Amino acid sequence: MKLKVVLVGLAALLSVSTALAAPPTDKGKPHATGPGCKPMVSVVLRGTFVSATSVQLNMSVVGSNHWGQAWKKLGAASVMLTPDTKVRGNGMKAVADLSKLTNGDRVLVQARACKADLEATSPPTLTAVRVVGHPAKV
Repeated sequence: MKLKVVLVGLAALLSVSTALAAPPTDKGKPHATGPGCKPMVSVVLRGTFVSATSVQLNMSVVGSNHWGQAWKKLGAASVMLTPDTKVRGNGMKAVADLSKLTNGDRVLVQARACKADLEATSPPTLTAVRVVGHPAKV
């Protein structure tokens, strides 16, 4: 019986000491800007294709979600592309397939950005997560 009391006391002492220990260095307040920033928001831009290279897509913006209003007001956007960017629509399956798009085709771009960066006076550079392209309506 005394052994059980001693073991319960030691368990309680250990749990209290770990609760008072400092948090790990990688934990804590999230970054407001830059890599690993929180909260991240999804920026959705809708418009027409203007031009593209292997690393950048230029488009005129005619619609957006709440977070893309700055680009909608500008009327244009340059979006960075990475090898991880998913490109879909019209038989496209890769960033290199953007050559299948012609001037005036409809595009929808989804990107992620830091909420704090969007509150700045000028819109930040976006890196696309997904690009969906379709032929222009006749």
